[in-house]
Amino acid sequence: MEWFESLYDDFRQRTGFGNLPEDRTRSDVDFLVEELSLQPGNRVLDLFSGTGRHSIELARRGIEAVGVEFRPEYVSIAEQRAKEARVAPQFIMGDVRRVPFGSDYDAVIIMWMSFGYFSDDEDRAVIRKVHSSLRPGGHFFMELLNRDYLLRHFTPRDEKLLGGVKVVEERTFNVLTSRMDGTVCREDAGKTVTRETHWRLYSPHELKNILEATGFRLVAAYGGLDRKQLDLETRLMRLVFKKGCEPSGSGDA
Repeated sequence: MEWFESLYDDFRQRTGFGNLPEDRTRSDVDFLVEELSLQPGNRVLDLFSGTGRHSIELARRGIEAVGVEFRPEYVSIAEQRAKEARVAPQFIMGDVRRVPFGSDYDAVIIMWMSFGYFSDDEDRAVIRKVHSSLRPGGHFFMELLNRDYLLRHFTPRDEKLLGGVKVVEERTFNVLTSRMDGTVCREDAGKTVTRETHWRLYSPHELKNILEATGFRLVAAYGGLDRKQLDLETRLMRLVFKKGCEPSGSGDA
């Protein structure tokens, strides 16, 4: 089992991305619709779609959404939520490294920091698959943690309450690999539950170099949904790319 398979359990869903207010999701999709020039009838691929909140909201607006998610529990929740909302996005259960994406999408989105789980080569392979899945001129949107911010505010230990449960995270950062390794521990029914983390963090310039070498062009970089400028104090960056030419190299930064 890879580290992220155990990290993303029911507890993380309930106390994290699964607990976000609907207003936040609507604001996210308002932003996506405007920035990616989405119209009813467009096709959007939602990678690492979780419990489907963005795919469902896109479908409410007449957009054909396809979500890819590796956890069957999350897919089941997404399908039930879609049924309750009376919309029909498609959800595919599987690993984004191996699932065929299809083609001719108007946009591909990666939301809520869902990137950096794999090896560098595998991350680049996913980006190449995204490029192949988009129609000419299609958009690729990434909402990711900013390596530059996290290093400026790095803390080796963090303790907080989530759903009334104490969660302790300890972490180190490897400057040679840009990986933040650590453990997340919590008490659950009298037992200590420990999950490992091995995030690959990316700086804005590194992602720009990788994607431009893959055939994308950066069209916008924001520090928030209010479109403030991306800078060193941006924690969660929003990057908008557009498919241009064919890949020109390996994608190394």
